[in-house]
Amino acid sequence: MIVVADASPLIFLSKVRRLGVVRSLLGDDIRVPKQVRDEILAPRIDAVEKHELTVFLEYCTVKVVRSPRRFASAMSVADNAALTLALRCHADFLLCDERVTRLMAETEGVRPLGTLGVLLRAMRQRILSAEQTRAIVDDLVRLHHFRIGIEVYQAVVAAIDGHTTGQP
Repeated sequence: MIVVADASPLIFLSKVRRLGVVRSLLGDDIRVPKQVRDEILAPRIDAVEKHELTVFLEYCTVKVVRSPRRFASAMSVADNAALTLALRCHADFLLCDERVTRLMAETEGVRPLGTLGVLLRAMRQRILSAEQTRAIVDDLVRLHHFRIGIEVYQAVVAAIDGHTTGQP
């Protein structure tokens, strides 16, 4: 399975010390555009997060994306590079959270998978327990300013609760 990663899921999963879930869930062929690497290792980053990200990147293939396509004006250089790379290598997933990037990925035939999707899939595959997943989601929202709408939050909590009770 080929996975291309944009910045947001990597940043947020590093904040809750769960980057290892990505490899456990999606395998070892994780590709990161150099533009994304440069964004996530910006000088202002917390030292522990930087260490988490640096260790994670050692298991990834960092690719220089030359002449990335410009998909939408609302997308950053890193977002455009990630989607361009996903298209060029026929990725199975593009890890991304931003709404515009997700919409453009779907339009281009690439399956987006965000931070919450990673966590829910990890729970369903028993990499994380339902209790761990709920705690991580709550930490992301409360402590790390992970922005999601109330409807999305409620749907995620319902999925976690449904998993706990054995319902679909």
